[in-house]
Amino acid sequence: MFSTGKVARLLSVTPDTVLKWIKSGQLRARRTAGGHYRVAQRDLDSLIGDSIEPPPRGENGFLFCWEYYATDGKPGESCLDCLVYRARARHCYEMSGLAKESGYAGVYCTNSCDECSYYQEVVCRPKRVLIVTKSTDLRNSLLRESSDTRIDVEFASSEYECSAACHEFKPEYVVIDGSLSKPVRARLCSHLAADPRVPGVQIILANAIEGGPVAAATSRRVDDRAIPRTFGLADLEDHIFGLEVKQTVHT
Repeated sequence: MFSTGKVARLLSVTPDTVLKWIKSGQLRARRTAGGHYRVAQRDLDSLIGDSIEPPPRGENGFLFCWEYYATDGKPGESCLDCLVYRARARHCYEMSGLAKESGYAGVYCTNSCDECSYYQEVVCRPKRVLIVTKSTDLRNSLLRESSDTRIDVEFASSEYECSAACHEFKPEYVVIDGSLSKPVRARLCSHLAADPRVPGVQIILANAIEGGPVAAATSRRVDDRAIPRTFGLADLEDHIFGLEVKQTVHT
């Protein structure tokens, strides 16, 4: 799924032009819960009549900077000696102010991180979040929100819809509603943890869900800080990006 900005860069047009194509029906797009447009690869192909290579993606959608700029899957020689590569640092931009003497190579650095294609495509991209719930109140409440968040949200109301979303949407995070029955929650956790289509997917429990087999079977994938069942997009965004910081610190 491409953002309108990514489509604009791929086709060398302005984002306004892409929006005009969408609103005129020339380009199909889906709208996220946050109000953003996302364009599928196949719909972009049908517009231009040719295939465009999608951006690279590593496990769980994340790529280290040396993976992003790799040629034929191999990092450049200059990357191998870089402090970022040797430290396996997830956030290279936090080290960009280091002097060359410290070992920071900065081979692909631009004038600022905001101008860096890696930073824009990998670090700043919205996180894909699937919410599994049967609650129409929760779904409608989130859909009514129009805040500009850094998450793209899709919904599923059953195990089948969740599986379909793993194929099409490829979520990085899955929020499981605590009102679902315990057997359903357990199956969802087990299936998600074993699904090769969403490697590294993080499971977030909404509402206070008891531990036991649900969490124990997939403890590596289940967030140990359950969120309240009543939450907004901003709450979910804060939780997810707080979890990313937590994972980075542990790494």
